[in-house]
Amino acid sequence: MALNLGPILQFRGNTEEYLVSALVILDAADKEPRCTAAGAKEVTCKAIATIPFALPTMTAWRIEFHIIPGQARQIDYEIEGERGSFLVPAAGETPRIAYGSCNGYSDAKLMKAGDDHYERWRHLTDTHAKQPYHLLLMGGDQVYSDGMWKEIKEMADWLDLPADERFQTPLTSSMAAELDQYFCKIYVERWNKAKIAQAFRSIPTVMMWDDHDIMDGWGSYPYNWHNSPVYQGIFEIARRYFRLFQLQCDANELHPASIKGANGFHLGFQRLGKMSLLVPDLRSERQPKPDQIISLASWDAIYDWMANCPDEPARHLLVMSSIPVAYQDLGTIEKLLGVLPGQQELEDDLRDHWSSPAHIQERKRLVHRLFSHAKSKRARVTILSGDVHVGALSVIESTRDAEAERGEAVINQLISTGIVHPPPPALVRYVLETNASSVEQVDQGITATMQPLAGRNHYLIGARNWLAIEPDPQNRLWCNWHVEGVETPHTKVIHPVKVTAAPGEK
Repeated sequence: MALNLGPILQFRGNTEEYLVSALVILDAADKEPRCTAAGAKEVTCKAIATIPFALPTMTAWRIEFHIIPGQARQIDYEIEGERGSFLVPAAGETPRIAYGSCNGYSDAKLMKAGDDHYERWRHLTDTHAKQPYHLLLMGGDQVYSDGMWKEIKEMADWLDLPADERFQTPLTSSMAAELDQYFCKIYVERWNKAKIAQAFRSIPTVMMWDDHDIMDGWGSYPYNWHNSPVYQGIFEIARRYFRLFQLQCDANELHPASIKGANGFHLGFQRLGKMSLLVPDLRSERQPKPDQIISLASWDAIYDWMANCPDEPARHLLVMSSIPVAYQDLGTIEKLLGVLPGQQELEDDLRDHWSSPAHIQERKRLVHRLFSHAKSKRARVTILSGDVHVGALSVIESTRDAEAERGEAVINQLISTGIVHPPPPALVRYVLETNASSVEQVDQGITATMQPLAGRNHYLIGARNWLAIEPDPQNRLWCNWHVEGVETPHTKVIHPVKVTAAPGEK
């Protein structure tokens, strides 16, 4: 059987066993792929999708490696003659993590201008070969669907219709077939690139989508646009392929790490050594309310999940937020960008964010909940974000609770992007740098500020980058931005919350 894509490794949880899966896309066949894995207790295989509009028809298989927690070990596997390996941490060991986002180009012109599209992927795989990572977190825009408006003739023709006609026009069966084939193609072509494929077959991934995995700005359009037949049809097809390629789920099953009671695709992983990982879905629930990112029912489920995180002190909670929670003062930036050429894409991103006026109250509730979690669980909360095509460090700080420890009252946000997408033009970055030192008032007694990262008084990493999160024996997280063209990484060390002994304890 011909192997068209994969293996793509995925981490699926570690409750009773450490579970890693591998997605492979093969020519259609009734026979299971041949697979072995030295060091795994059991290997199972399941066909999870037939891709009917691919030429020829293909079958997606999920192969699961069931591993008994214990000593750290390397799992060597072979699937249809393709060999790979991945590292499993010891029971109770906090994993070493790599993080990346924006794995492509929003405009073909940007691709033509680049010299080495996959230089950061090459650097990541070289670094992994020297000291392996246990997890690879992908924070959004794993593929870019922007080309569908030009590459699919019916979509281009639809765009030419007057607006009042466009958003009443049904999605035709031929449009749906073309879109189905298009989304399949962008995943297979993008993820077959040599260095991306090398990383995906050697580091188990955790992925969450963002707008370009659907369409640019998904969820921030006017109500009648968002709910039009064509937009909803695009979303349904994009969701089908997101489930298949990024979650490795068939059409009817939940991911093992799905948060119970939540809508959308919210994921949660607990007991990763001294760490928990929350991966909310910021795209599936943005409508019908125009100011909603996540529904109230899903927030309740997420907060229940947080309440059930371990009570062990000095823990870390990583929150993957595909869009930054704290970045820039949108009002000032939008006014400044109005006089600059080439700002449209960044302007769309800003309107899409937590700190845009439509989402400011929901962000406020999120921030309060994260501070409450930090205090109740004695955990250090850190947000991982992407989307804006620059690297950056922001700090959200609360002075509302005089009794809170320093680590409970400070949330760091680490922005790393893009691993492939280039940064905004120099003039746009200059405007962003000019505004970066401002202080944003999130709520009374809560502020958000950006911190210098790329040298004195330089707040933005204006080059492609990926992020490493590496724990040490003191349970500190060494967070290193690996930047294209810069030999030494930019570093932020995140300490656990200081644990104070109760009276009478040593």
